[in-house]
Amino acid sequence: MNRLFFRYAPALIALALASCQSTESPNQKSAGRAGFLQEAWISPAYKGTPVSSKFSSVYFAPVNTQYITKQGWWQTQTPLKQSSLAADTQKIATQLRDEFIKAASSHPSRKLKVAQAPGPDTLVIELALVELVPSKAFWNAAASAAGFAVPGAGFLSVAGRGSIAIEGRARDGGSNGVIAIFKDRRTDKVAPVNLGQYTWYHGAERNISDWASEFAEFINTDPDHVVQRSRRVSLKPW
Repeated sequence: MNRLFFRYAPALIALALASCQSTESPNQKSAGRAGFLQEAWISPAYKGTPVSSKFSSVYFAPVNTQYITKQGWWQTQTPLKQSSLAADTQKIATQLRDEFIKAASSHPSRKLKVAQAPGPDTLVIELALVELVPSKAFWNAAASAAGFAVPGAGFLSVAGRGSIAIEGRARDGGSNGVIAIFKDRRTDKVAPVNLGQYTWYHGAERNISDWASEFAEFINTDPDHVVQRSRRVSLKPW
C-alpha cells in the first residue's frame, strides 16, 4: 500500500470519527443494557430478568416495508426507478430477517431456539424497515468531493453516506402483548472503499449484520450484560 496512506490516515480517520459522533450518537433513552439502540422501551415486568427465563424460543416475523415509499427522496424518482428500488427494498428486508435468524441460531449460548411460527413461550420480534438510502447513489469515480482520496485505498467516505433505519416491537407469543418497542438508525461505516466490490447497499448490509449480532447477544445474555453498539469506523474495505 502507498506510504502516503499511512502518513495521512490518522488525520483522515480522526475526522471520520468526529463526523460519526456528530451525526449518530445513541439517544439517552436507550442507556443501559439496550444501549446499542438509539431508543428502546421495555415493559417493567420484563426488566432485570433473562429473556430465556420468560421464553424458550424466538420468532422473527417477515419485515414490514410499507413505510419505505414515504421517504421524500423516493417520491422524486421516476416510476421505473421506484420499481427498481421497491425490488431492492424487498431483497434487503429478506436479508434483514435472514441475518437475524442466522445470528440467533448460531449464537454460542443458544438459549432460545428459532421458532417457525409465533406461539406460547415464544418471543416474537416484528421489524419494520423505515429508511433505506443507497450508498452508491452518492458515489462516482470522478466526484472526490464525496470523500477523501486515499492513495492505494480508494475513498474514505465522510460525506454522502447511505443509511438504514428500523423500528420494531417485541411481543409475548402467548398473549400477543407488546413487551418492548425500539428503533435505530445507522449510516454507512466510514471505511476505505474497494470500488470494485462496492454495491448500492454495501453499507446497509454491514449494518444489518451488526444489528443481527447485537440482538442475538441481547436475547442470549444475562440482564447485567450490556450490549455494545458497533464501531462506526472500519479499516476493512469489504
